[in-house]
Amino acid sequence: MVRPRAFEEIEVLRKAMELFWSKGYEASSLNDILHATGLSKSSLYETFGNKHDLFIRAFQLYRDERLSGLHQCLSTDDVPQGIRAAFRALLDDKKASLGCMTSNEAIELAPHDTQLQGMVESDFADVENAFLQAIERGKRNGSLRTPLESLKLARFLTVSLQGINVMVRAQSDLSRVEDAVSVIFEMVE
Repeated sequence: MVRPRAFEEIEVLRKAMELFWSKGYEASSLNDILHATGLSKSSLYETFGNKHDLFIRAFQLYRDERLSGLHQCLSTDDVPQGIRAAFRALLDDKKASLGCMTSNEAIELAPHDTQLQGMVESDFADVENAFLQAIERGKRNGSLRTPLESLKLARFLTVSLQGINVMVRAQSDLSRVEDAVSVIFEMVE
């Protein structure tokens, strides 16, 4: 008879996500994972497979939640306000010092892990597409008046977002980041 699970997978994935996000994949030991998730080795392997499989699922959860938050910011008819909200959310998030899990793993694992590299590239494309859709909507409804080509602006915002995440994770001088964000805000007025 199979014993029922005494845990919620999504909560375990969220705890694993937070561990990998803060420490990185390589620095997260099996003991760290077991401690953070509260799972036994057998439950971990039975439910999630190996460390890499758990990481991939935790990273997918991060991507889903991040993209949902971005879409929420950009869903307003006042597109410049939505773009500002997306960048302000980045700076105001209590986890901002962790940077972006996508950016972190793009540097740590993606150069050596083709599956993760594909997920990182897909995440960048999803963020770019979210910005592109908002920019196009803003141009149509008149809230965004810019001579810049929509795709180029979406790519600029995507690269800026990732760059700011790296600067925040590196604990760079916050005034440098704030100045960069202020230029972005001027561009989308």
